[in-house]
Amino acid sequence: MKKIAITAPMLLLVCATALSSCNQVEAEQNNAPAEGPAMWRLSDEDSQIYLFGTVHILPADKTWSTPAFEQAMAETSVTMTEADVASPQAQASLATLIQQYGYNAPGVTLSQTLGDARSGQLANIAAAYGVPVSSLEPLRPWLALVMLTNVAAQKAGLDSSTGAEAIVLERARQENDEVNYLESAEFQIRALASLDEEEMLANFDATIEEFNDFNAYVEKLVRAWTSGDVKLLADEITTPLRLESPNAFETLFISRNRTWVAQIEDLLAGEDDIFIAVGAGHLVGDDSVIDQLMNAGYKVERVQ
Repeated sequence: MKKIAITAPMLLLVCATALSSCNQVEAEQNNAPAEGPAMWRLSDEDSQIYLFGTVHILPADKTWSTPAFEQAMAETSVTMTEADVASPQAQASLATLIQQYGYNAPGVTLSQTLGDARSGQLANIAAAYGVPVSSLEPLRPWLALVMLTNVAAQKAGLDSSTGAEAIVLERARQENDEVNYLESAEFQIRALASLDEEEMLANFDATIEEFNDFNAYVEKLVRAWTSGDVKLLADEITTPLRLESPNAFETLFISRNRTWVAQIEDLLAGEDDIFIAVGAGHLVGDDSVIDQLMNAGYKVERVQ
């Protein structure tokens, strides 16, 4: 879903233009050495960092591992993802956070927030997926969309346990890698909940359209991801949000990417070899992690 694709705690779908500046910044964005999900590498004299874009949920029968991916995992001793959303502690915390930030105040309903036209759209979509509208009324718009997306994903045969991040983490555990995270699940929920009503409704307007042909949208997104088509990923994930709700794009993408870039710079100053897997939307398009690293003067090599 275009506007909630980056919400790793919800296990949704997510998911840079190559620039050359006066700092001799170099990156290969669209001409990957081999087909597969896009992956980049940056390094210094004593460490290297791989950046791998993920889709949080995938069809259970989807195979995507490549020799380049396997080699990158084998070369690194530390694996990082966006946030811990799978441990029992994280699940308990998420339940509390969703209750705190995803539900309306007493006496306020989703229909009141959406208005008649949007409520009619929601009712049609909910009926198509067998979701009682009454079950959505206590929710804020962002959480209602998350709930509908999860139902649609299940009906489409998508499975979080076979999502790219789940596979990366399983491989890391098999290799006895140290596992760390770039941010907390609470931070991600707060970021979604921090959108004001205008931004949240703009998010709703763009996202609700995807339910009209959810399977086709998912198929297109997964195909773009598995083939490493970063332009199509940007067109589907980040560009619409940037154009339709710049403030939401700043909150959900640019600001978080900026924070991650600072962390990556600190990590590169150390001596560890690190594999970082984050939603593909954070690594493609303008103001992505890759774009910001390039603009900071780093040589970023696309290796897949």
